[in-house]
Amino acid sequence: MPEKRFFNRFRTLASVYSPLDGMNEKEALELLDVARMDGKEGKQMERREIDRHEHQLHTDSFIASECVNTGRQFEVDCVKFFAIFFMICIHVYEQLGNYDYHTMMPEGFFRNAMEFLGGPMAAPVFMFTMGIGMVYTRHNSPGAFIKRGWKLLFMGFALNFFRETFLEILGNVLLGMDYSFEYIADGFLNIDILQFSGMTFLVVGFLKKAGIGTKRMLMIGVLIQAIGMWATHLTFSSVIPGNLLGLLLPTGEKVAFPFSLWCLYPLLGMIFAEYLQRVCDKDRFYRIILISGVVVALAFTSCFCWIGYDIRYIYALADNSYYHQTFIGVLWIAAFVLIALGISHFLLGKMEQTKAGTFICFCSRNLNVIYIIQWLIIAWTVAFVTAMNIEVKLRAVEIILVGLLISSLSIGMISLWKRMRRRDTFCR
Repeated sequence: MPEKRFFNRFRTLASVYSPLDGMNEKEALELLDVARMDGKEGKQMERREIDRHEHQLHTDSFIASECVNTGRQFEVDCVKFFAIFFMICIHVYEQLGNYDYHTMMPEGFFRNAMEFLGGPMAAPVFMFTMGIGMVYTRHNSPGAFIKRGWKLLFMGFALNFFRETFLEILGNVLLGMDYSFEYIADGFLNIDILQFSGMTFLVVGFLKKAGIGTKRMLMIGVLIQAIGMWATHLTFSSVIPGNLLGLLLPTGEKVAFPFSLWCLYPLLGMIFAEYLQRVCDKDRFYRIILISGVVVALAFTSCFCWIGYDIRYIYALADNSYYHQTFIGVLWIAAFVLIALGISHFLLGKMEQTKAGTFICFCSRNLNVIYIIQWLIIAWTVAFVTAMNIEVKLRAVEIILVGLLISSLSIGMISLWKRMRRRDTFCR
């Protein structure tokens, strides 16, 4: 009875493996019944199905052949939530802190913790998760990406105007300040993370339009970063061309996030998301991710210590060291991003359906608006204390407390605005 033996074996396999390819047991058995009607051909198909499922068991049995893990990923929202607070604290540290971060390498626990959490655990996390979002979004056509890119560029330069240009013009007119045109233009053309995000959507949109897949994009990204690393030696005597080129290359004094030096983070995030979408067993997946991240981070750190390389150069703000990303630095930081995702999944995953989880998702969804509001609060505060000749030099605890205050104000303002809009819509 070889046919019966094959049939029973396939029934068992169908019940065990069916979640891997989106086929339930009933569908699998129906497929077999159709195949069996064709006699010898049906047996061959049955044999192929058994071989395929056995192959999956011994290779990547927790990775499906199709997308099975869709929708918002709570662990991604969690890492973005903490990155928001780290980002706001590092901005307070830079603008209102009593620390010479421009020229002095971080010493002591607070400065190292602040520049590490506010550096690798902030902007790279946003970029990596942006790459995840680019895969998960329903608006994933090349045209939608290109449109989104132009919108983010506009938002970035509009923010520059209201946090720098407008205040400098106001200072010249009302307070007799002497900000030159070049200085004002330098502030307006500041290349920050919104501009980087816009460039990422534009470049990925055009590459998608050309039919280039994610893995080939990553290869192109490695070449682009090599060009960016070479371009760190370029200087421009004029601010305007230097900063405009800074959208791509690190050629201006106020160019924080040129596309060439930071593009690998969203591209790695896209690769990560393409696997995450097909994960059937997230616990097993993140166990592998967490262990891999720890091994890579320890391996690189050990090598750096062995060759005598000061690891602080990867995250320190002094001399723009952190902003001049290298390929090795990207891999080291990416390992910590993976560790953060794994920890978030295992420690915070059960919070998703709670009020705290709802709050985390709210903050994650409104990341761009929080970013804009916190910068306006900080910039206008700096302008006010400067105009009043008030000296503000915050210490460690004060920086954290002010960071919490600005975070609360930013989130509270968004919540209030959304509530008012809902009330206005209801009244209509």
